[in-house]
Amino acid sequence: MVKAKLATVLAGLLAIATLIAPAVSATPFQRDVFVRDNVSDVGNEPSTGSIYYSPDIKVCHTPVPCAVSQNPIVGVNNYVFVNLRRKPGGIGNIDGALYLYRSNLGGGTAWPGGWTFVGVSGASVPVAGTTVMITWNGANVPGPAHFCLLARWVSNADPMTFAEGPNTQLNAQRNNNIAWRNVDSVRVRPFEPVKVPYTIGNPDRGDARQALLIEAPRPFAGTVTFDLGQELTARWKQAGGRAVGVKQVGETQFLLAEAKARFDGIVLKGEERVETALTFATEREAGPAELHVRQLDAQGADLGGAQYLINEKD
Repeated sequence: MVKAKLATVLAGLLAIATLIAPAVSATPFQRDVFVRDNVSDVGNEPSTGSIYYSPDIKVCHTPVPCAVSQNPIVGVNNYVFVNLRRKPGGIGNIDGALYLYRSNLGGGTAWPGGWTFVGVSGASVPVAGTTVMITWNGANVPGPAHFCLLARWVSNADPMTFAEGPNTQLNAQRNNNIAWRNVDSVRVRPFEPVKVPYTIGNPDRGDARQALLIEAPRPFAGTVTFDLGQELTARWKQAGGRAVGVKQVGETQFLLAEAKARFDGIVLKGEERVETALTFATEREAGPAELHVRQLDAQGADLGGAQYLINEKD
C-alpha cells in the first residue's frame, strides 16, 4: 500500500515537472529547422550568446545575394535573405512559411504589437537547408538607414517549442524558429559627426526599471556621446543617477569614457518606447569599429539591443 501511494506521488510530481519543464525541443532533430541567433548557434533551445544580430538574416539592395548585409535604401524595394538550416541527420523536406517583420531600431520591442509585417514566403527546406528571399517594399522601409528585422519560421511539422510572449528577445532565445537582426551601419568622416537613434523600450504592461549597457568590442577611434534626452535623464537622476564608464558633458549628454559603460535605474512606463541618440565624431580617418547597446530588466534578463558597425567595409 505504501509503495503504491509512493508511486502515485512520484508519478504526480513527474507530471507536474513535465508541465513546468517541456522537452528540449518540440521537434525531433530529423525535422528541426532553425535560424541562427549568432555564429556559434547550432539550433539548441534555448540558445546562448547574443540574440539580436543574426548572421542568417541579410539585407541586400538587389535580388542577387550580397556578400555583407547592407543598410536598406528608403523608398525603394530592398531584399531580405534568410538562411533556413537543418540539424545533422535530417530526413526529407520540411514545409512551412517564413514571416518577416520590422520595427524601430532599439531593444525592448514587445511581440506582436511592436512589429510591422513585411512579407511572407512559403518554403520547403531540404536536409541541406535553403535560403529564402522576401522583398521589402520601399514604402515599408523606415529610415534612413536604420532597421530591426524579425524572422519567424512557421511550420506544422516544426512547431515552436515555447509559446511566444511579449518579450521578443526571450521568444528568439527559446525558439530556434525565430531570429532577430538589429544592425545600423554608420560611416563617420573626419569633422563630420553622425547622429543615430536608439529606441529604448519596455515590453511589459507595467512600469519597469532597466539597465542600459554600452560595449565596444572594437573601439572607435573617436568619441561616442550618448544622449538620454530630458525625460529619461530626469527619471534616471530621480532613481539615483547611477552610471559607470561615462562622463556627463551636457544636460543630457554622456561621453563614453571606457569600452564598457552602464546606466542603472532607467525608468520606463508600461509598453513605452523612447528614442535616445548616439553621436559618433572623429578628427581623423577612423577604421572599422563596433558598438553594442542593449537593455537588461531588473532581474538581469536581456531585453535586446542594437549593433552599430562603424566604417565597416562591405
